[in-house]
Amino acid sequence: MGKYLYMAVTADDFELPIAVEDSLRELAKKFDIDSNSLSHSLNNNYSGKVSGRRFVKVKNL
Repeated sequence: MGKYLYMAVTADDFELPIAVEDSLRELAKKFDIDSNSLSHSLNNNYSGKVSGRRFVKVKNL
């Protein structure tokens, strides 16, 4: 199983990175949200248009 990076990106077409962390908990802590909420938004692929940011999981090669 590979290692993943967790990113917060802009919610537009460019998806520019806002923050990159090694773990889901670190990214959730940075944005002061619950890690379960972050995991839920990742699993359901929420667009992030309301908050202005989208969370993605990227496989690190």
